[in-house]
Amino acid sequence: MARGVRRLPEPAKSGNPFVHRIDYTIWMYVKLFAGVLLLLPIRLLLTPVFMLALYVCVRLSSSGWKPGQHMQPWQKYIVTTIAPPIVRLWVFCAFGFYHVPVKGRRASAAEAPITVVAPHSCIMETWMVMLFTYGMVISRVENQNFLYVSSCIKACEPIWVGGSVRGGSTVEEMTKRITSPGRWLPIVIFPEGTTHNADALLSFKTGAFQPGYPVQPVIFRFGKPQVGVWGNHGNTVPKIVLLLMCQWHNTFEVEYLPVYRPSEEERQDARLYSRNVRAVMTKAADLPCMDYSREELSLMEKVHGAGLPLDAALIEYDLINRLFGVRLPALQVVLERFIQMNTSKSGVVSSNEFMMHLAWPIREHALLLFKEYDTCSDGREELRYREYVVGTLDLATKVPNAAQVVSDAFEALSDGQDQLSTTGILDAMHRRGFSDVSTDSVERFLYKMSQSSDLSVSGFASYVESNPDLNILLVWYLRGTATDV
Repeated sequence: MARGVRRLPEPAKSGNPFVHRIDYTIWMYVKLFAGVLLLLPIRLLLTPVFMLALYVCVRLSSSGWKPGQHMQPWQKYIVTTIAPPIVRLWVFCAFGFYHVPVKGRRASAAEAPITVVAPHSCIMETWMVMLFTYGMVISRVENQNFLYVSSCIKACEPIWVGGSVRGGSTVEEMTKRITSPGRWLPIVIFPEGTTHNADALLSFKTGAFQPGYPVQPVIFRFGKPQVGVWGNHGNTVPKIVLLLMCQWHNTFEVEYLPVYRPSEEERQDARLYSRNVRAVMTKAADLPCMDYSREELSLMEKVHGAGLPLDAALIEYDLINRLFGVRLPALQVVLERFIQMNTSKSGVVSSNEFMMHLAWPIREHALLLFKEYDTCSDGREELRYREYVVGTLDLATKVPNAAQVVSDAFEALSDGQDQLSTTGILDAMHRRGFSDVSTDSVERFLYKMSQSSDLSVSGFASYVESNPDLNILLVWYLRGTATDV
């Protein structure tokens, strides 16, 4: 049997980082109701005033600004001296952030030209950045479509990413600005690249670390109850804003950590640099590390649309990508197969579902393959998407000439004919010692194959390509036993 499927360490038991729900007590509901009656009307009246004042500031500061240009001194004065008090009054009066404790010391741009902030969990972090870590931001080009937000972002001399902007050009632009002291604001980056529920630190993207310059880690902490946390699932922006306005008091804390100066090895390896900085921040924040990333959100949308639990899509994308070099499109294809298998919509595939999906006539081989994939040690014989991904990617490397395997298998199964048939497959399998194979099982396999391709050699190759689990089963069939691949 093809023993040796790679076993990955289980992720930290911190739940789904992209889902955030608050368990309200009766007392919390009482305070919320009082806030709706007494606080919300006043704060709703005050918010437009501060929004307008801030909008005037950022419009003035970004007037005439074009991507790649730096602000004039008077424009920087507006955004660094006039705008912050407006923001502070806004979050004080309209959102109840009466006091924001600050720990540590903010480094100068000369000491650390890049500031990395985590965890990234709250829409209020936009204003906290303006107050405590003001600098250039890295923002997706899609944000230019939102009038108010884009105006605030443009006041931060942003570097736009996404769309037609290449990752390499982003790093070049960052390096260019860092090496032009005194002309640009320091760079502020949320290296996780997505929002989550702040129960852990997710994978850090390498963009902030590729230039190889020192960084200052900064930790943002939201107090309880975390009504301002945006976990992508469970909260919406209007709901978060209203909940914040209805709280009598909201707490937020900023902690500046010492500047992290990379070693020569870290300067040459941005991934290593990012992991080491995350380890420092994890220890300071007292949070676990999870190798989840924003790519998991695309997978979650797919499983949600198929009616599976959201947690089924969590695979620690960054870890999988690092080990196997596989990207999101390939993982989406694997997920589609997993969804097709999981007819119970439970988020885990049973051995029976697995064998029914493959419909391979030699059932004991299909069951052995299922057990190869099922590397979880809980003994429940349930296959999760994460295990299925690792199993298929790991065993795929052990079939170096899949095309030859398919050709040899077709020749053996067709009994020299140009089409597969029930009689031909049955006779071929019986001759190889698989006497338990029945006519019904062969007919089920051919029927499933005929739904997506014909029974010729090219159709068989196409079917195996779309169901790569069959590659291992074909190798076992040709050898007559489930031996090492």
